[in-house]
Amino acid sequence: MKKAINAQAIEITRRFFQGLQMAIDNGLCQGLKNFCDEHDLNRVKYQRIKGDLNKPVNEWKYKVVDLDALQYLCDDFMFSAEWLLLGRGKMMKRNDN
Repeated sequence: MKKAINAQAIEITRRFFQGLQMAIDNGLCQGLKNFCDEHDLNRVKYQRIKGDLNKPVNEWKYKVVDLDALQYLCDDFMFSAEWLLLGRGKMMKRNDN
């Protein structure tokens, strides 16, 4: 059975991993395992999604990241939901405190 994943969902998934890698590089997160463990996400699923991003979609084991993971990325590390979901605007939210 061929998987159907729209281009927008693939780009959201790419931005998710781009943002998470930025958080890791800046010392805000210890890694994908830590992020998944902290938020009760299936680590194997996320490792597989990340590894499959450069493969043809019909070879993907999982379709896309969970909505919860997107919210955690925004809440934990101040990423802009508009950037993450739509690819528009600045990557990071302004901190108006």
